[in-house]
Amino acid sequence: MQGWHTTFLGMRGLPRDISDFEMKAFFTFDGAERDAINARRGDSHKLGLALHIGFLRMSGRLLGAFRVIPVALWRHLGNELGIAAPEVASLRAMYERGRTLFDHQQVACTVLGFQWMSEHQRRSLVRELRDEVARCADRDQLLVRARQWLYKNKLVIVHERAIRTLIAAALAQLEVETGTAIAASVDPATLDRWRASVSELRPDGQTQQSWLWAAPAKHSTRQISEVLERIDLLYTLDVHKHLADIPDLILRRYARRLVSRPPSAGAKIKEPARTVEVACFLRYCLFTTTDQLILMVQRRIADLWRQAAADVPATVNWAAMYKTLLGELVALSAQGAVPDAELRARLEALITETQKRKPPSRASLVREGLIDGIRPVRSLLVAIAKLPWQATGEHPAIEYLAKLQALYLKGSRKLPVEVVAPSLGMIWQVSISSPDRERAFQALEVATLFALRRAVRNGSVWIEHSLSFRGRARLFFTDERWQAESKKHYARLSLPSKAATFLKPLLARVTAGVDAVAAAARSGVLRVDDELHLSPLPAEDEDPEVTKLRAALDHRIGEVQLPEVILAVDAQVRFSWIMLGREPRSTDELLMVYAGIMAHGTSLTAVECARMIPQQKAARQCCLNFGCHVCAP
Repeated sequence: MQGWHTTFLGMRGLPRDISDFEMKAFFTFDGAERDAINARRGDSHKLGLALHIGFLRMSGRLLGAFRVIPVALWRHLGNELGIAAPEVASLRAMYERGRTLFDHQQVACTVLGFQWMSEHQRRSLVRELRDEVARCADRDQLLVRARQWLYKNKLVIVHERAIRTLIAAALAQLEVETGTAIAASVDPATLDRWRASVSELRPDGQTQQSWLWAAPAKHSTRQISEVLERIDLLYTLDVHKHLADIPDLILRRYARRLVSRPPSAGAKIKEPARTVEVACFLRYCLFTTTDQLILMVQRRIADLWRQAAADVPATVNWAAMYKTLLGELVALSAQGAVPDAELRARLEALITETQKRKPPSRASLVREGLIDGIRPVRSLLVAIAKLPWQATGEHPAIEYLAKLQALYLKGSRKLPVEVVAPSLGMIWQVSISSPDRERAFQALEVATLFALRRAVRNGSVWIEHSLSFRGRARLFFTDERWQAESKKHYARLSLPSKAATFLKPLLARVTAGVDAVAAAARSGVLRVDDELHLSPLPAEDEDPEVTKLRAALDHRIGEVQLPEVILAVDAQVRFSWIMLGREPRSTDELLMVYAGIMAHGTSLTAVECARMIPQQKAARQCCLNFGCHVCAP
């Protein structure tokens, strides 16, 4: 089953519009199916059975509603079976007899190999859903996954209510297991502190829950201090020491469920749901707050660089320098009475003096400006030095961050003579080795800050309690987990468990291609030297039918705007369903998909897209595009 087929799974009736591709994919019959259809007596019975077989293949459900039958589909079935399609009313009249409808449904199941779900298979579906909720707790996506599982196992898709009941049971079981794991790893006194801290009021009147969940609007010093205060609070509650084994998706699900209600409603939530929500909320807040801090630090460093670069004059006026040198040379040449030896000595002295006047590069001037302007950022460096940075092996950024932290604790602002920091880069060596040890201390701060920024961006340095800046090992399965779950993942991807099995047909195609190239080279059709040479292919004459069709399409479409094209294409192929992985839940969500396509496919900004789509706000669109955890659905 391909991805586009998921859209039709679980449908209760035929869609009003069905494309030619969909009719050929679902309502074209092979030998056994055609034999079963032709065994029916009467054209209406043949068409009815064909309709049931095609609908079961398309949706995985039995067809019980006949109010909407597309005319194009009815005509296609007649052409497929070679009979004249009667009126649709005759089909409805035929199925007024329940026995006929039941018989056609049973024959369709027999022909396609579908059967009703047994109790054993129901338990298998529950286990599948239980494994799935650990990776995705969205009910609609779980519903789609259940339908896919039923269809792949040739089971008739049951009513949506029955599947949602199984999903609710799986989610309830997940909540109980998560609560048990939290209670086993966190002592009761700590849990009581967590529950009490969420509902506490701050001096400004808002609760700790609202304060922890709020996203910073800027990366100013005050906002960075507030984010650091949140991290300190979470560290005080020992959140960083617990819940390391709970997947991030589960943390996010229960955290969002907690903030979806007013803080005052938390006391009404029963256990263990209350404990699970509070614990996951605090852990998830630690993750997101750490990400916010790192992003704000990166932006602050970028601002520091821009400010230093703005204070440096533009490019050096080399033309003026060369003109000055040329004037001095002309003045020397005009002195005819000067002996050649003395003139040569004056030229050498002039060249030496000119080389000494060579101005420093712009990059070196920017670095000097960074060293001079590091004092306002020193408090930020003091704060981030306390965070638990990690790396694979020794890393110079972490090493010198620890040395700076030790100097901060001593209150020293002069760099010891033995510290030269060659691993931070040769461009900083002159400044760090300067006799002025106070300026050398500032140079070490700048070098460490930029080395840390570069290391965080390339992933060589990370913080464990982070979502976006985590260690590389956390991005992959552990060896034990892969041994236990590899077969299931291979099955979901429809791939063999051994690489040799997957590569065998690919290597066969490569071998055949190489043999074809060798044969062509031996026959002289292909000449191989340093490149591949083929004789140019002659241009084909343009097909008049293609030209006629292109002109007809242009005439029919006319001049349209991009939004009209997006709407027309989505109405036919439903690419919005594919992008969301499900059917859009609301008009606003569908419009948000269109806005994202326009924003990424054109040069329009979020504000300009919001002007074209009045129902959307620019701020919300920006948050969704960049993954803000507060606004994202």
